[in-house]
Amino acid sequence: MSYQGKFRYLTRGSKPAPGKEAYLLPPLSEFGDVLTLPLTDMRPSLDLGDESPYKLSVHGFTARRHHSALHEAPYDRKSWNNEHLLREIYFPEVETLVQKVTGCKKVIVSAAVLRNELYSEGDAASTAQTEENGQTPDQNPGPDLFPPIVGNSKTDPICPAPKVHLDVSPKGARYHIRKYHREVAAAAEQVILAENRLLESGVQWDDLKDFYQGTEKGDDGVPRFALFSIWRPLKTVQRDPLALASCVTFPESDYVAVDQLEPMDHCIPPHLSRIIDPKKKPARDIPLREENGAYQTQGYLAHAPRDQEKKAHGWHFISEQQPSDVLIIQLFDNEMEAHARAPQERGGKPSNLGVGGTIHSAFELDGQDIYSEARESIEVRCAAFW
Repeated sequence: MSYQGKFRYLTRGSKPAPGKEAYLLPPLSEFGDVLTLPLTDMRPSLDLGDESPYKLSVHGFTARRHHSALHEAPYDRKSWNNEHLLREIYFPEVETLVQKVTGCKKVIVSAAVLRNELYSEGDAASTAQTEENGQTPDQNPGPDLFPPIVGNSKTDPICPAPKVHLDVSPKGARYHIRKYHREVAAAAEQVILAENRLLESGVQWDDLKDFYQGTEKGDDGVPRFALFSIWRPLKTVQRDPLALASCVTFPESDYVAVDQLEPMDHCIPPHLSRIIDPKKKPARDIPLREENGAYQTQGYLAHAPRDQEKKAHGWHFISEQQPSDVLIIQLFDNEMEAHARAPQERGGKPSNLGVGGTIHSAFELDGQDIYSEARESIEVRCAAFW
């Protein structure tokens, strides 16, 4: 069976305005290139488990069947809105899944996002704690509860984003482990210190990928780290599925780096939170723009494909995705970035753009019931270290 869906891309030639709230993408009006594109159904791969043809190190995504204890009695659908159960049961399950699939040694769950609304503008994932609303958030959570869970409140609704994007660029991923939260920074200490030594020696941020494996002078290189999004529906997906674009074919010319805001933690030790400017001699720390408790980082939007068949972005999804069908979405992996390069639009030699994560988007599937209830899902973001 063939599938097609409607995707919304940044209008080619436009310059999106920087975000004014954490995680907030530009308004839908800036995604003016709307194309109907073919998709590949990943459902058959779910039967293959670890033998799936979709590899994180190649495509930037994969999928697994993963049953949660929250799917069994005494738990029910409401249990997925119980923040205590998410922290005590589901987050450890995610950590185990990521370790099993990737072989990493340590996983830090950094955030969770519940989505259960139809799309509307003004969707900003605030990091404020949930309020009492009958959806059983943590009692007396305190101001520093980590990881934050957003979207679990009538005053904090989150909806799918029908905008083609990638949450972090390579620079954004490196800023994230330095600025987002002290637990992430502590787990990333050896990565940060190794990269900082290179930056202080004059290596540019965009060139860190070339030093992952070290140098002939005996440098030990940079330890591996990755950022993931573990995405599952909370009921069968009838509308607005999530699609993933293959890193193998997504051309360099269609990546659009954009400034955006992410919450920051002012309690990270200074030697881990440094942002070094290697262009200065000697290298020195530089401040980042801050606004309302967030710092300026970088992600990607995308331009629409221009190949005649409209297949360059290699979109994939899981048809009628079930609650046990889990997408493992790689947002960044410095090992992949060290080896993988985005292709040129018209073929030829690969570009110099290191890729470590997959572009993704909610989309309108041809033939979907536009009157059906909103998609319900949970996304758990995490950092992995080897």
